[in-house]
Amino acid sequence: MGDVEQKIRFGIGSAAAAAAIFAPLSYKWKGVLTAVAAEAILTGIFRVSPIRRCLPG
Repeated sequence: MGDVEQKIRFGIGSAAAAAAIFAPLSYKWKGVLTAVAAEAILTGIFRVSPIRRCLPG
């Protein structure tokens, strides 16, 4: 994972976390946004995408 992709993942994760915290949504959507935020931030930190590891190629 390159530096640009890492920064994009951090941005997506931060935006999803902020939306989960501050947006007036149902608990279902807050859970979905929290999962998206956690996945994006953790893949940015560890520089490993679990989806890419599962895909053949």
